[in-house]
Amino acid sequence: MDHARPRAAAQAGEPGAISRLVETFEPPPAPIRMDTPSERYSRAAIVLVALNVGIWLLQLATGVSPWHAESPTLIAWGGNLPLFTLTGDTWRLFTSMFLHGGVLHLGLNMLALRMTADRTADEFGTVRMLVIYVAGGILASCASALWAERHASLEVPTALLTVSVGASGAVMAQFGALLVALVITPPRFVPLPVDKRPGIDRGLVVIVALNVGFGFVFPHVDQAAHIGGLLGGMAVGALMAAFPNATGARAALARHAATALLVTACVGALLHFAPREKLVVLRAVRGAQLMPAH
Repeated sequence: MDHARPRAAAQAGEPGAISRLVETFEPPPAPIRMDTPSERYSRAAIVLVALNVGIWLLQLATGVSPWHAESPTLIAWGGNLPLFTLTGDTWRLFTSMFLHGGVLHLGLNMLALRMTADRTADEFGTVRMLVIYVAGGILASCASALWAERHASLEVPTALLTVSVGASGAVMAQFGALLVALVITPPRFVPLPVDKRPGIDRGLVVIVALNVGFGFVFPHVDQAAHIGGLLGGMAVGALMAAFPNATGARAALARHAATALLVTACVGALLHFAPREKLVVLRAVRGAQLMPAH
């Protein structure tokens, strides 16, 4: 659209009704949110994708199937097995977000990650995007373990014995942060006048709704991790976008400290309220059976 568009106006009441050309200028259009990842390439997004792909290639080099990794193998590599996570292997909340069950699982997640990471970095900044990814991924893993613990028993421990892996929880966290950016102005648009800021991105809302909906339709989807990641990303995104006029090292430290406190509180609550003694007994009985045979 041209920034200047001439419009003709007739000057009523003048002798001879002579028309005069009056030029009016329209202001430049307000900046729009990124529509496709090709509009801007975030190096941090490329690093995240490379890290996920690199770990998958490392798995292949050790003999893991490229099409369908077996559960014992994923557990050995650091998958989020609730029984183990809740009985001492807390680190699985982090490592599981970089593992994938096969090439299709990896490809779909990396395609989504390229889009969300680029746009999140564009609107929040690179460092905040990485914080949202990592913190949101851990919160997604917490939600997965919590759901499993609440829907299992010592008599029927199936949920506790089901391993969860993948970057989708972290990707959903970035979706959550982008939803928050529709309500709370993200750092990129703060310097602009209110009337120049982009409006609601309905396409983003539809994409998020479809992703959540698909989780209820397709089997073998860790919907608890998806919803937990979405909600966690909204919380972290709000922290990253809050007090936009507060800049500098102290403000950044405060945001990151608040995020670390949130994640620590959620992990601590997960471990505190889990029936640890009963789970330790179950792990002693079933743990060895879940690991790959040597």
